[in-house]
Amino acid sequence: MLCVVALVLITWLDGYLTHLPALSGNPARGERVGIIHVHTKASCGSGSLPEVIAAARDANLSFLGVTDHNLAMSDAEVAASDPPEFAVIDGEEVSTSSGHFLALGISDRWPRGSSYDARALMAATRKAGAVSFIAHPYGLRDRWSDWGVKDFDGMEIWNDDAIWRHNSVFTILASLILYPVNPRLALVRLASTPRENLAKWDELLEQRPVAGVCGSDAHASLRMYDHQLARFPSYLSVFSLVRQHVLLDAQSAADNGQTSADALLSALKNGHAFCAVDALYPADGFTQQVISSTNTAGPGQSISWSQGAILHVALPAGADRPTIRVLRDGHEIASRETHALDLPLPGPGLYRTEAYLRQPGLTGWRRQTLWIFANPVHVTAQ
Repeated sequence: MLCVVALVLITWLDGYLTHLPALSGNPARGERVGIIHVHTKASCGSGSLPEVIAAARDANLSFLGVTDHNLAMSDAEVAASDPPEFAVIDGEEVSTSSGHFLALGISDRWPRGSSYDARALMAATRKAGAVSFIAHPYGLRDRWSDWGVKDFDGMEIWNDDAIWRHNSVFTILASLILYPVNPRLALVRLASTPRENLAKWDELLEQRPVAGVCGSDAHASLRMYDHQLARFPSYLSVFSLVRQHVLLDAQSAADNGQTSADALLSALKNGHAFCAVDALYPADGFTQQVISSTNTAGPGQSISWSQGAILHVALPAGADRPTIRVLRDGHEIASRETHALDLPLPGPGLYRTEAYLRQPGLTGWRRQTLWIFANPVHVTAQ
């Protein structure tokens, strides 16, 4: 009993004393910050679409990808809930015999049919114009099983709902105790590095371009036997944890912040994006570029290798003692505690970056947590 009381007191003290940074941030020109993979009360969530959009705005987001289970929004719903200054991407989380995938940019008119086959459903959504991402590929529930399928554009490297389930019972219990005091910190405590997903991503990248994204899988609904017990964790707390940063080209970014869903989807499909646990520290302005004497390329782009080419990585200056990890074709070639790195490139390859920060507060034990991961730059042979 005394141990339980001590755990509660220490956890609450941690919640009161640990202050996470504000999420206002300072996005770079062309950078848009939002959330994909969100459920409303149309399926297993608890909020209406206007309520979810309001929570996203309170979290200083500029776009949202709605993906209810086996149900896409109608054109009327999209039109009514898509103000010009906030982009709503209509989508669907499709259940298949091999797991789930997100079909983004699809309307409710696609020819669903009666098939439950993953390949048939992916082919149908692609024909209907969707951009598809495999959802929670190595989650404890609904793991993806058919890696022979080719009709997907990318995969969730991070999925909030899957990440927390990989924690110990003790860590989950401590986070539940912490949540009423400091909701954002409680979710940060559950953050961990999805190593299995990262390894599979690198494996797939050896074969073809595969975009990596982060899905919130937000429900704001604690359920048991199909009954909602509480609106927990809230949309706002989840939207304040891990966010999708999309990097638009100059033409798409020239609209003074008013960005279409199509422009966002095109960037996501092509890997012009990175993900960040912004609750640890806002990653707005993060830079990963390969710079040669004649050209520059960022996430999802290609550039020819030349002698003297460097990988330039820059992290927000206010982050506390970050570590930058650089991988070439899935293998680590550098790991340094620094805010900026200019690494000479040894030759062609796929170069991607991860950044890590230590957990804050009394009970974080200063353990390193994945903070940022970016899509790779493809450096080709001359």
